[in-house]
Amino acid sequence: MTLGLKEMWRKRGQYGLILLITLAIVLLTTLITGLADGLAYDNGASVRELDIDTFQLTDDADGQLTRSFIEETPIDAVTPLAVKPLTFVNGTKQDATLFALPTDSTIGPTLDLSVGEVLVDPSFLQTYAVGDTVEDFVSGYRFTIIGVTDGRFSHGPVVWTTMETWDAYQQTAGGPTYVSAWLGDEVTSLTRHSKQDIIESVPGYSAEQGTFDMMRAFLLIIGAFILTAFFYMVTLQKLPQLGILKAIGIRSRTIGAALVWQVLVTVVAASTIAMFVTLLMTRVVPEAVPFQFEWSNVAFYSTLFLIISLLGTVLPLQTLRRLDAADALGGRIK
Repeated sequence: MTLGLKEMWRKRGQYGLILLITLAIVLLTTLITGLADGLAYDNGASVRELDIDTFQLTDDADGQLTRSFIEETPIDAVTPLAVKPLTFVNGTKQDATLFALPTDSTIGPTLDLSVGEVLVDPSFLQTYAVGDTVEDFVSGYRFTIIGVTDGRFSHGPVVWTTMETWDAYQQTAGGPTYVSAWLGDEVTSLTRHSKQDIIESVPGYSAEQGTFDMMRAFLLIIGAFILTAFFYMVTLQKLPQLGILKAIGIRSRTIGAALVWQVLVTVVAASTIAMFVTLLMTRVVPEAVPFQFEWSNVAFYSTLFLIISLLGTVLPLQTLRRLDAADALGGRIK
């Protein structure tokens, strides 16, 4: 370890450049992952926050809440959930998704509301204010904003209300009375879905995450080639100097351990800096940009790049083991 650290200090310019290259690769991966996670969470945040794991929808809805229309009266063992995208109007138009739960429900936000009252996501207040009355563009039903609660669905704000308001809205809108899902494990004729199934069925979710998965895959492949080749070439270039060390009696195992420690220090330092920069990004990026920091992701990619870098260092060690000191001093490396 001491041998490797001393070399890093004497050649701090060279190893500083290696650190910057490693940092750039790790940081780019963690930033893309943070953006992908942020978009994934933003796409179905309201569903994620529901304290329930089983959703029962009609078979032809394919897991999409907005395509499920259940006209049966729900049984006592399940909780009804209504979901509908609406366009609200009050001078200007604002698209949002209406979510409705029973007043006494404990699986979502507290809905101590009267008929016609709603809670809105903070982003909804960029257009309107608490106390404003907005109406549905199609039916003309009027809703009164009385408070704020976080809620996002399909990258848009969510408006929360009670089933009493939902029933009143449906009477104004006309058409059959329905809910979108029954929440609970009670056996029914409907199709069951997990919470993750519902989130992945949100329109655009799979395509969006598939794009980011491809970006991360290519970034990992490119990063693997760069780091492996980089540490491999650095080790090969030092073989004559390593031969001198062998000539003065330092064992190959000691030299190999020094090289491994250099990689460990470089990658761990780069990963630590990347972690703090990514964490800082969560505080400086605009609220309109969904970005989420996950410790597990940083740890995963840091470990992955550490393994890749170690591989690039370990590969030449077999050459080092066979290296004859006299040949290295004479410039001949077998």
